[in-house]
This record gives sequence, structure tokens and C-alpha cells, in this order.
Amino acid sequence: MFTSILILISSLALLIISGHGLVKGSVSIASRFHISSLVIGMTIVAFGTSAPELIVSLRAAIDGHPDIAVGNVVGSNIANVALVLGLTAIVIALPVVSKRLFSDWLFMMISYFFLWLFFQSGTIERYQGVIMVVAIIIFTWRAIKTSMSRNKTEEEKVDKTYPVWLAIVIVLVACAGLAWGADLLVKSASDIASSLGVSERVISVTVVAFGTSVPELTASLVAAFKKETEISVGNIVGSNLFNILVVLGITSVIHPIPVDYMAFRIDLLWMAILGILLMLVIYPFKANLTAWKADRDIKILSDLRNGMLSFWGGVMLFLLYIVYIAMLF
Repeated sequence: MFTSILILISSLALLIISGHGLVKGSVSIASRFHISSLVIGMTIVAFGTSAPELIVSLRAAIDGHPDIAVGNVVGSNIANVALVLGLTAIVIALPVVSKRLFSDWLFMMISYFFLWLFFQSGTIERYQGVIMVVAIIIFTWRAIKTSMSRNKTEEEKVDKTYPVWLAIVIVLVACAGLAWGADLLVKSASDIASSLGVSERVISVTVVAFGTSVPELTASLVAAFKKETEISVGNIVGSNLFNILVVLGITSVIHPIPVDYMAFRIDLLWMAILGILLMLVIYPFKANLTAWKADRDIKILSDLRNGMLSFWGGVMLFLLYIVYIAMLF
């Protein structure tokens, strides 16, 4: 038990250092190629911080532990919104400055719906995995293409600390550190939890999910402290999409995943509710309704640039995560 605790603490330190490196390297790449911070948050940062989920779910599915493979993803998506964004907003309010965040959020909610449909069959089949992987490729290409087409003079100022080659090396090393740190964290935390007689499903949506969400938490907090708040929000939207479309997509292509819908139906409901609540707490109702009444342009209603995830919104999300965890036990 004592050894597991030491490993857990060490892995947390590794995750924090790697999260810092990932944000620094990613922002440098964004600057050099004139890609917005939001897009880099939804791609490199999101994919890098979600690498642990892919490793854990793939290993679990191959080793015959489908509840861990599925619970890891669903639990991580819940933790990403309620715990990660909640705590980040408590530390520093997260303003929304991107026009495309609403469409990206909508894409995330659609992926939730299709995951729910796939659960109904009792197995996430290979062809369903292919559909999910194709969907994330389309999403990523659309995000990068939109950003690259913007005029360079419109790009926000970002850090140009590192040359491209060094930034890429930092990102790769950081991603490796995140994957290794999360793997150590999951193993040590699972050993501790198992010794207390906790079930595999509960471990998957709590301990394992929390462990694989620590990279998102560290990356978002570091980004928020550095005023790169677009990475904080975009990282979570991108990570949740990655978790479903890539983690479960690639895993099911390699090895179809048996799923117990009845066992996870409450977790799926929580995931969807928190996704909707995220939009409600950041949506600028007053500003958008006033602008819509003046212009009567329906597009105004999807503009979130006046929105913000405030301190109290963060408190609400974090408290809901506590309630969710309490219900499990």
C-alpha cells in the first residue's frame, strides 16, 4: 500500500510537468503555423492528454475487461467537464472568444447520442469504430482548415518561445510523459482501490477515469494560468470527442467491445446532462438575445464569444462531480 501511494504521488508530479511542456510546445507550434490556440487545444493538446485513455481502454479490451475500457471513457468525459473545467474556472474564469465553439460543442453532443445508440446493440462493432474514426478525422480537418484560412493579422498573439523542431520534440516527450504517468497512476490507484473491495465498474468510472483525466486537468490549469484560456475550454471539448471517437473507435476496430447498457445507463445520462449544462453556464443569454432582437439574425444565437465559464459556474460543475461520485458509492 505504501509503495502504491509513493508511485501515485510520483506519477502526479510527472503528469504536471508533462502537462506544462505540452501546453508550451503546442502553443509554439500554433504560433509558427498560424493556427489558433483553440484549434491547437482541440487537436494536439486534446489528443496528447487523451493518450492515456486510449492506452488504458485498448489494453482493457484486449485483456477482457470491457467495463474498464468503456467506463474509462465515460467516466473521463464526466470528469473532464465537471472536475477539470470546474476546478479550472474556480481558479480563473474562462471567457469564450471563438465563433466556432458552439458547433464544436454540438459535434460533441452528437457523438454522445451515437455512443448511446451503439450501446443499445450490446457490442461496439468494428464498423461502428470505423464510423467514429472517420468522424474525428473530418472534425480535425475542418478545425485546422478553418484556422489556416484565417488572415494572419487576425491571429491572436501566442508564445513564440521555441523553434518548430524543438516545440515538436517537447510535445512528443510531453505526450510520452503523460502516457507513462497516467499508466503509473492508474495502476497504483487501482491497487489501492482494489484493496478496499471496490467493484471493477466503479473503479473504471472513478479511479481509472480520474487518473486518465489528470493530464487534462494539469494542461487546462497550466493553460489558464498562462492566460491561454481557449486551450482550457477547447482541450476539454476536443478530449471528450477524442475519448469517444478515437479511443473507443480505434479500440473497437482492433477488438469489438462488449457493453452492458444497463450498467452504464446512469453514467451515460450524467455525461449528457453535464454536456448540456456546460453550454447553459457559458451561454451569453442576455447579450445574444439583445443582439438578436436588434438584427433578427438567427446566427447570432450560436455566437458564444460573449460567454464565460465563471467562478460560480465552476463551483456548480465541481459540486455536481462530488454528487456523482457520492452516488456511485
